[in-house]
Amino acid sequence: MSDKVLIAGFNPFYLSTDGLIKEIEITNHLSSKLVASEGTRWQLELTATHGLIAVNRTILAISAISQQSHHLSFDHEIAQLSASTWHCLVLLHNGDLYRYDFHQNHALKLEFLGVENLATDDTERDRVTHVACGDRVSVAVSSSKTVFNIPNRTFRFPKHTRIAKVSVGLEHCLLLTGNGDVYSWGGGLRGQLGNGEITQYKEEPQLIEALAGIKIVDIAAGGWHSGAISSFGDLYSWGWNSKGQLGLKDECKVRGSVFPLPQLIDISVGIEEQEEISLARVYCGKEFTLILDSRNRIFVSGIDLSQTTIFSSVQREFKIDGFKPFEMMPTLKEQHRINCGPCSVAFERDPPK
Repeated sequence: MSDKVLIAGFNPFYLSTDGLIKEIEITNHLSSKLVASEGTRWQLELTATHGLIAVNRTILAISAISQQSHHLSFDHEIAQLSASTWHCLVLLHNGDLYRYDFHQNHALKLEFLGVENLATDDTERDRVTHVACGDRVSVAVSSSKTVFNIPNRTFRFPKHTRIAKVSVGLEHCLLLTGNGDVYSWGGGLRGQLGNGEITQYKEEPQLIEALAGIKIVDIAAGGWHSGAISSFGDLYSWGWNSKGQLGLKDECKVRGSVFPLPQLIDISVGIEEQEEISLARVYCGKEFTLILDSRNRIFVSGIDLSQTTIFSSVQREFKIDGFKPFEMMPTLKEQHRINCGPCSVAFERDPPK
């Protein structure tokens, strides 16, 4: 894949007085031994303080605070990476899972599957297939369709269930199945579980009944909000609307409000009248939501990412006006992978097929 990435908002690789989009060359931050060979894919995670790059068997952590970096190598290649403010989960291709503290450059192997001693009809051993890491909750899903709030076993889906995606916010978790059902659990004091309740905590995944009968194709968990895209190209969002991140438009009614049930969002700002918009993907940061439509146009709601690195003033007043075109990159002209951090978004260009 390309060794260049575009980052808007907080950028741990390029500290500046604005959050305007900047192009970063990943290989400039790697030693000659770590430079990816042709065909090698690297992975990027952005946190509130660090940029994390995984290449082959090695993970590199770059601190925006100290501008220092360190790396740690594993015995096998890295398959998945998911980071919070404090640590990240590193899943290797052989199925081993580690919790990596990038502040201390220390990794701890997690072996909760053996502790649970799950009975399975499969001849192959149970292994982790999905990971998602939040500040207050970390989740793993295994090949036996078992969900762990690491290290505790929480729930087991029927064997025929296909797990399509897992996403974690600061306190809550979302899971999407292959048939389009969405489950939520974890903290729900800001309505982010979408079950109509303001509840402190839900231990097990529960189906979001308000979305039952609607085939969901993508999900994302933000700080204290959530988003989902239906097969019809519609966006549903719920949770805390502290900075307008849900995309609702009626400012007098929605500013700072909590919406514990999914809301169907109207996407029409900057769009020609009578034009029908079909959405494809949703991404969430701590207080913003980014959506991509079928024509590769990008829209955003919530905080202004260009202001996230201006610390001389606090933006106390902000206008809530729903989704608007993402002016720093209104359209993707090439195929990109999009990855959101708490206050940033990265566009990683995929190689041509």
